[in-house]
Amino acid sequence: MVDKKSIFTEKQNNYYSLVKFAFPGVKPGSIIEYHYVSIMKHFGGLDEWKFQSDLPTLKSSYIVQVIPRAEFTYTVQKASQLRIHVNNMQGEGKVYFEMNNVPALRIEPYMDAQRDYIQKVIFQLSGFASTNGGKLSINTTWKSLALELMSDKQYGAQLDKDLKIEDLKSLCVPESSEQGRMRAIYEFVKKNIKWNGYDGKYAPDGLKAVWDRRKGSAGEMNLLLVNFLKSANIVAHPVLVAERDFGKIDSTYPYIDRFNKTVAFAIADGKQYLLDVTQENCPAGLIPFQLLGTTAFLVDKKIYNLIKISPGIKFYKNTVSITGEMNDKGLVIAEAHVKSFDYARQVRLDEISKDRRKFITEKFENPYEGLSVDSFLIMTPKNDSVPLEQIVRYKQQFNESGGFMFLNSNLFTGLEKNPFTSSVRFTNVNFGYPYDITVEEKIKIPAGIKVDLPENKMMISDDNKIQAARQVSFENGELIIVIRFVQTTTLVTTNAYNDMKEFYKKMINMLNEPIILKPQH
Repeated sequence: MVDKKSIFTEKQNNYYSLVKFAFPGVKPGSIIEYHYVSIMKHFGGLDEWKFQSDLPTLKSSYIVQVIPRAEFTYTVQKASQLRIHVNNMQGEGKVYFEMNNVPALRIEPYMDAQRDYIQKVIFQLSGFASTNGGKLSINTTWKSLALELMSDKQYGAQLDKDLKIEDLKSLCVPESSEQGRMRAIYEFVKKNIKWNGYDGKYAPDGLKAVWDRRKGSAGEMNLLLVNFLKSANIVAHPVLVAERDFGKIDSTYPYIDRFNKTVAFAIADGKQYLLDVTQENCPAGLIPFQLLGTTAFLVDKKIYNLIKISPGIKFYKNTVSITGEMNDKGLVIAEAHVKSFDYARQVRLDEISKDRRKFITEKFENPYEGLSVDSFLIMTPKNDSVPLEQIVRYKQQFNESGGFMFLNSNLFTGLEKNPFTSSVRFTNVNFGYPYDITVEEKIKIPAGIKVDLPENKMMISDDNKIQAARQVSFENGELIIVIRFVQTTTLVTTNAYNDMKEFYKKMINMLNEPIILKPQH
């Protein structure tokens, strides 16, 4: 038994607290058993129940009891080979769920959200039975959900209010096009409202309060954006989204809790935009990375609709140009110019702003033996159409063994190791966006060193969605290496995992094949 003194409650925010408890004497093979009762005053706390975690589960059971006259619906998500016991005790207003011998769910590279695969049951309030025998349904269709949200004083009722923001009116005067006004308003909100770190779907205190305090949740900020866009005569609607790491929605039933935030949808000069002002380095026109490959719900009384979000023509694109010189001891002193476009630009700006030193270490030093960065400079883009430029000056020492030096030419591609090594994959591989990587290296080799050129190679996957090539030449004392990697597939199912794993294994081996240098004494 656990002593009550070992149980702690830690406040997370105004709505949630975290209960922590310690089990003394736990060791490999121990069975941990606990149970608890939670009583809610409203249905906001009727969260999903997870039978599975990162530890094997011997038994997981859950009893839900709803107040009289209330009705709810539920959906069970589980693997076909696992069994679940459900006992609907209608006379008591209870439902009992139980699963046994549930294996652990491990984290795998490039996996979808863990909650998309975890064994669980999902709930939502669906209606009330009245005292006269009638029934009031609650959001049992997507249409009813849209109508409810657009009438909600914390949601749709806020969108047409005149907030009397004088700075906004003057901001739009010099912009003659809808796209110009839209981009100006998008940047205006990002600049003037600080994100508090929470997602959220609603604006509980109203949009005027959000503007006055200059701070808000993602839902509040994006609803404010929709309001501003509409006031500038730009077609705009709120959109409920479930981000990639939050998990997929169930398109057959309007479970509003399957969405974690509200973003904005706009049409400017006939072009559609999906906007999230909490994404500081995501320009208008680039779909936020966390929304790629997801399904969203456009909220409007007339044109409500589920929409599939794809990356379109935007890639994670890097071009790298390296120039350097090697001495007769195998030390290369070089400079790399990196240009990052689209998703590479956004991701790298996010990483650099979060931890510059960690970014340098993980991208340019740790993956490469003997390499150290002397200086790192970024050219901050002046507008969102300009790539992020990085200038890296570095040294790399190649060891001599048996009279040979082995030069690694696979630099700064992000393809140094095969991330797919598991023999069995339980989840889909979801890259999110397509890739386009080009690296061109020019290294001067001192006289008297013989270069053993490897064979030029190209690999193409059976479905033509992954291509990799490496070309090596030696001209006038200069070693020239060109590496190109293009991957257009963004989602690989578990059925196709083995083929992709083998392709990646061969591709990484090809790219890592060393160039052999032999000093002539």
